[in-house]
Amino acid sequence: MAEEEDNKSNKKIILASKSPRRRHILELLKVDFEVIEPLNTEEKIFKDPFKTVFYNSSLKAQNVYNRVIIDDLNYNNSLIAGFDTVVYFRGRYLGKPDDTVQAGEFLRILSGKNHLVISGISIIDGSSGKTFTDSEKTVVKFKVLHPEEIERYLKVEKVADKAGAYDISGFGSLLVEKIKGCFYNVAGLPVFKFVNLLEKFDYKLL
Repeated sequence: MAEEEDNKSNKKIILASKSPRRRHILELLKVDFEVIEPLNTEEKIFKDPFKTVFYNSSLKAQNVYNRVIIDDLNYNNSLIAGFDTVVYFRGRYLGKPDDTVQAGEFLRILSGKNHLVISGISIIDGSSGKTFTDSEKTVVKFKVLHPEEIERYLKVEKVADKAGAYDISGFGSLLVEKIKGCFYNVAGLPVFKFVNLLEKFDYKLL
């Protein structure tokens, strides 16, 4: 009973993201949250991928924080969480492919090799404006992909909204040989680091 009361005292999470995968992970964790998408944000790409995800996750969280404060939307008792995730391979960002041709190119590049999935997390307290940020890195190794496998994969997976042209929670799981690090980081939301940041605000999931 005491544990339930502790959870009820948690602030509401505002997910500053339009990602259905992040939304799904929060639903699995039974988090009390709602989605407010960032608007008119100009994300940046830096040479350093960690600088990129720190900047863009903070940008998204700050955008939503500014809007709920300026518009007086009564979100004082909330924590606003912004995320940014990149697929990074040997100095190159592999973002959301423009089309299936580019998606196929990404998969051929990653075939049989390791790449990095790097996420930034930024959480802002709606009442005080206090902010904590962190990042997560996961090493993902693809199996060797034959041309016919790539062709079949592109027919069954919707890749237009997926960085690196794959989703490890979907058919993309068939491409992955192994990972080193947080699975959920690759799936869309680095749960371990996210929970660690929430605890800095005395937010309890368990």
